[in-house]
Amino acid sequence: MIILYVTRKYPPSIGGMEHAAYELYHSLIKQADVRLIKWGGSNKALPVVYPWLFVRALGSGLLHRPDVIYLQDGILSPLGWALRLLLRRPSLITIHGLEVTYSSPLYRSAILPYIARQNVVVAVSSETKQKVVRALPKTNPLVILNGLRDDYNRPGSQTSQLKIIAKETGLSLANLQKSHLLHTAGRLVRRKGVLWFVDEVMPRLVREDPAVLYFVSGSGKQHQSIMAAVESRGLTDHVKLLGSVSDDLLKALYNAADVFVMPNVPVLGDMEGFGLVALEAASCGTTVVASNLEGIKDAIIDGKNGWLAEPKDADSFTEIISRELRQKTLQPEAIRDYTLTNYSWEQTATNYEAAMHALTTRSGL
Repeated sequence: MIILYVTRKYPPSIGGMEHAAYELYHSLIKQADVRLIKWGGSNKALPVVYPWLFVRALGSGLLHRPDVIYLQDGILSPLGWALRLLLRRPSLITIHGLEVTYSSPLYRSAILPYIARQNVVVAVSSETKQKVVRALPKTNPLVILNGLRDDYNRPGSQTSQLKIIAKETGLSLANLQKSHLLHTAGRLVRRKGVLWFVDEVMPRLVREDPAVLYFVSGSGKQHQSIMAAVESRGLTDHVKLLGSVSDDLLKALYNAADVFVMPNVPVLGDMEGFGLVALEAASCGTTVVASNLEGIKDAIIDGKNGWLAEPKDADSFTEIISRELRQKTLQPEAIRDYTLTNYSWEQTATNYEAAMHALTTRSGL
């Protein structure tokens, strides 16, 4: 099978969609002939990049005659519709969530009709499927979960990971060894819930356990608001905003943390399509405590590879995290085994390839 793979989200740009696009491509190329048309730069250039992607994709399609056109997110749906008509090939598109929840009337009129015109729509979680059906009632999406590559686990002592953290953050190794470490990774935007967690949960945790130290890796527009909350709550010794971090430090944090926290909050017109960073932490055997919300529920299964707390329920988050810091209720080996058994990019790619094969068979190609 020849697949024309078009994405506007790809490394070196950083983010969950970029990571998913990279991993899916590198897994698909083991199963099919994949022609990649990509953009890995800033979204600010999209007005120029969009026609550039179209011209490149059309040229590749005319040259290689793909069996199927794959579009990696909903913003590409008008481009995919045009390619489908010109190349006379079926198209399959992945929806991550925000593409169908964004509330702008202009956006919805420009994008949603073209998502509906693709031959197959794939949702990355059950919650995303519900959002697609709500926005486009005549659409019946497939659900194909994102995968995970076992690249984050570091066997060995916690001390070796703490040394990396100490070196890159300038904190004392002795202090880190005495601390109970929490970690959150992701963009600092409202739906990630870091501001809420710092404001509502961290003061309670620190009162119960003064040794709690919370690392936040990632950058975003809520950075200043979170810093203000840290200072106003007197948490400067207990919360460290690290900004964008190196791969080495991110892996060290995943492995050294006692609990990985994903405290997402509901935001109208925004959503968490999946919960990839939670899976990355769980693949290291780290206990995950996450909001029982949206696509996170497809990544973290309560009592299997972590625990789910009700969104914006400070009592629930405090109780579960405090309990896990006192004594883990899930063994690291069990968390890791469950995660790796149930999530892999190889299986995700196989599911996509099967959907594409069924599509080309129905199309008579």
